[in-house]
Amino acid sequence: MLAAPRERFVTARHALYFTPAPEGAWARFGRDWLARYGALTGEPRRYGFHATLKAPFRLAPGTAHGDLTAQLDRYCAGKTAFALGRLEVRRLGDLLAAVPVLPDPRIEAIAADCACDFDRFRAPLTDEELARRRRSPLNARQEAHLARWGYPYVLEEFRFHFTLTGSLGKAERVAREARQALAELADTPLLFDAISVVVEPAQGAAFREMHRSPLRRAGRLIYVVGPSGAGKDSVIAWVRDHLPADSALGFARRTITRPVRADGEQHDPVTDMEFAALVARGDFALHWEANGHRYGIGRDIVDQLAAGMSVVVCGSRAYLPRARLAFPKLEVVHVTAPPQVRLKRLARRGREGSVALSERLARAIHVAEPALELVNDRAIEDSGARLLRYLLG
Repeated sequence: MLAAPRERFVTARHALYFTPAPEGAWARFGRDWLARYGALTGEPRRYGFHATLKAPFRLAPGTAHGDLTAQLDRYCAGKTAFALGRLEVRRLGDLLAAVPVLPDPRIEAIAADCACDFDRFRAPLTDEELARRRRSPLNARQEAHLARWGYPYVLEEFRFHFTLTGSLGKAERVAREARQALAELADTPLLFDAISVVVEPAQGAAFREMHRSPLRRAGRLIYVVGPSGAGKDSVIAWVRDHLPADSALGFARRTITRPVRADGEQHDPVTDMEFAALVARGDFALHWEANGHRYGIGRDIVDQLAAGMSVVVCGSRAYLPRARLAFPKLEVVHVTAPPQVRLKRLARRGREGSVALSERLARAIHVAEPALELVNDRAIEDSGARLLRYLLG
C-alpha cells in the first residue's frame, strides 16, 4: 500500500522512478534479490528495486509534493503503457545491473521528459550535493548536465538500468547467480505501466514510494480454460465469427507441436525441436505442455495489451498459476460441460482410444475464482453469446 502523501517535505528528497507493478513477479524478484544480497546491495537496497528517470532532488521553493504528483498524473495520462524488451545482467563500472538487451527509444524519450520537464521542481544543488555528484570523474558533457539539470547522466548520457549490487570487485559468483535469477523471468513480460514518485524522508533513510501515476490503461487479457471436451475452442470460434468489426479485441494464435487439422484449430505447427528453439529465443509470452504437446503464445500479445487492445488466449488450467505471475490482472473464463457431454465430443474427435479418453475425463484441475464460469452444454449460440457479452462488457 502506498503511503499517504504529505504536502510539505522540508528535508526530504524526491525522485521519479520506474518500479514494476508491486503485485507482479518482477517486483517480487527485486525484493527477494535485494533482501538476499543485503550485504552486497548496500545503497541499492535503500533505494529499492527501480530504474531512475529523474535522480533524487530537494523540492524547489514555492513547489509542493502535490504539485509534482499532479503534473506527473497529467503526463502519464498522455502516455501508453508498453512492454520492455528482455533484460540481461551487465557490469556498470564495479556494479551489477539489469539492463535491456536492446535500447528502447520510448524509454529514452520518457527519461528525457522526466529530467527536463520536471526540473522546475528541483531546488539548486548545494555545494555538498555537487561534491557528492563529482566523486566519480565526469566528462565535459556530464559536467554540463550536472550544472544544468542537477545530474550528470541525463539525455545522451542516460542509461536505463536496475541496480542489483553495490561495489563488487571481481565477485563472479554473484554475477552468475544474478544471470540465473534473471533467466527465470525470461518468459515474464515487464510492463512499463507507471511512473512513481519516491521520497527519502531524511538523509540516509530508505526511499518510500509515495505516489504511482499509471500510464494509459492497457487492454484486458482474457484467459479461456476448460477441460478437454468442454468446447472452449468452438465457443471462441463462434465469438470470432460474431465479433463487431469495430471491436478492439484480438485472439492470440497458438504455436503447437502437432499438425493442423482441417476441422480443428488453425494454429502454427512446429516440431519439438523448433518449439524449444523458440522458447530459448524468448519468442513466447506464455508456453506450456499438455496432453503430450507443447503450446506457445507469442510475445506480440504484450505489445497489443500495452497498446490498449484486449486479447483472448485459449490456455491451460495447469499453467494458470504461472500465467497469473506473468500477467497478474488476467481474467479467467472457465468453460465447463457435464462429463457425458464431454465424452461424446471427445469420441467424435477420434484422436484418442478409450483409455486415453478415460484419463482425460478423470483429470480434475481446480480453477479458483474465475471471472466467468461458462457451462457449455447447450447450443453453441447460447455459450458464444454469453462469452461475447462478457468480452465486450
